[in-house]
Amino acid sequence: MKVVAVVSQKGGVGKTTLALNLAYALARRNHRMLLVDSDPQGAVGLSLQRPSTDVGLAGYVADRTPLDQVVIKTRIPELDILPVGNIAFQDSHPFACRMADGAEMKRVVADAQSRYSLMLVDTPAGFGGCTMGVLRVADLAVAPLQAEPVALRSAAQLLEVLGALRQEGCKVKLAGVVLTMLELRNPDSLAVATQVWAEFPTKAVFQTTVPRDRTFLQASTAGVPLGLLSRRAPPAAAVFDQLAQELEPQLELEVEGKEDGPIALFA
Repeated sequence: MKVVAVVSQKGGVGKTTLALNLAYALARRNHRMLLVDSDPQGAVGLSLQRPSTDVGLAGYVADRTPLDQVVIKTRIPELDILPVGNIAFQDSHPFACRMADGAEMKRVVADAQSRYSLMLVDTPAGFGGCTMGVLRVADLAVAPLQAEPVALRSAAQLLEVLGALRQEGCKVKLAGVVLTMLELRNPDSLAVATQVWAEFPTKAVFQTTVPRDRTFLQASTAGVPLGLLSRRAPPAAAVFDQLAQELEPQLELEVEGKEDGPIALFA
């Protein structure tokens, strides 16, 4: 099983939107997915119409609740979700400290290993305890970068953190930066994108970009991934299919149960 962390130094860059919709796209590509919310604020859960999430990762960590009792099944057979659970404000810091060394996430990985081929973890903004704990067990990091100057200036810190973790002996690598909330008709937004394309190594930036689009707000209001907003998915949903396709070679995963090749038109 591969572990992918979705991380960003800055909040409000579309990190949770990216994690949720990428997980959905990968599940639809027949990968057995576990989407994990490690943010004490419960960003993934807040983005969904969902069953009760009172236990979740917090209960798994604090009470040793078995994984299968805290994971939520979805209508997509290949996609399960582990919400963070109900964490009181005063408990957020102790929870983050407990997560920081990666030991609890290693336990999650060990328990999930036989059930899933891929774990995608949404993290809090910044590089505090929860994010560091996830990065210490992750194989790859995907970094959304909002197409605005402030976000661009924070990108260097991500590279420093990954470098420090590599020196610790962690295996995590940067899968790539994803430009989010891109407005090609906005000169400032386009200027940031142009700078990223010019200054970052080509392999460090995904070709797929996430536009600023009102359908993201509609999907959030409805509490569903973009691909489930309507029977005919909005055009913006295709962005995450493209991103999943770009990410797959780095995951080195086989698509289970399906052979790639021509599909007969007639029975």
